[in-house]
Amino acid sequence: MARVLVADDEPTIRWLLAHTLSRVGHEVTEAADGLEALAALDGPDAPPELIVLDLVMPGLDGLSVLDEVRRRGSTPVILLSGMRSEADRIRGLDHGADDYLVKPFSLGELEARVRAVLRRAPSDPAPAPDAAPAPHDTQPVRAFGTLEIDRNARQVRLAGELVPLTRREFDLLAFLADHPRRVVGLPELLEQVWQSSVEWQDPNTVKEHIRRLRLKVEADPSSPRLLRTVRGAGFLFEPDGAPTAAPV
Repeated sequence: MARVLVADDEPTIRWLLAHTLSRVGHEVTEAADGLEALAALDGPDAPPELIVLDLVMPGLDGLSVLDEVRRRGSTPVILLSGMRSEADRIRGLDHGADDYLVKPFSLGELEARVRAVLRRAPSDPAPAPDAAPAPHDTQPVRAFGTLEIDRNARQVRLAGELVPLTRREFDLLAFLADHPRRVVGLPELLEQVWQSSVEWQDPNTVKEHIRRLRLKVEADPSSPRLLRTVRGAGFLFEPDGAPTAAPV
């Protein structure tokens, strides 16, 4: 169970969301707009462990609130929106949202999304001291030619230059780099990077993020050497194809 902030300018929807989450044991705080949401982050009470945030609100909209939340830290955020286009979903995810629910949605789906986001929150307990480390977790900084991935700092550098990546772009690149020369399909990437599935999220989201990554880390995005497409199967990270040019 967690402290949850619900921000929505529609009183009926806000009450329904708060009631649903309270019923399953969460401690819920409500905000009627973006300014109230930010005020709740600065209030005397303990900060929320999850934010359910409407995208369209008067004054300060959901994306502006999300940008401020991301500036301060990594509190999980689920965006709510009546906009159904893939571009809108990608825009929200690129701003750092952990999940995106399109209205109308079932309350059962909301509960499931909240459980999934909380399961992967950074507050998860660390592995036992005697647990065997994951195969690729022993190298927080890994270099592939002129490409360097720093997991601790969550930074990527190309030929010494910092490459600005969104949160999801970094996670996607790091996951593929952790599994070099292995073809990874769209369903697995949605599960491992987005903690989602093809039933919940359009697989084209992955393709769009790959396209954007190529623009940032490939010497020639139209002929990628690092992030390869295996037609009909998925994508693979080819370490020997690491670019030698400066970032775009």
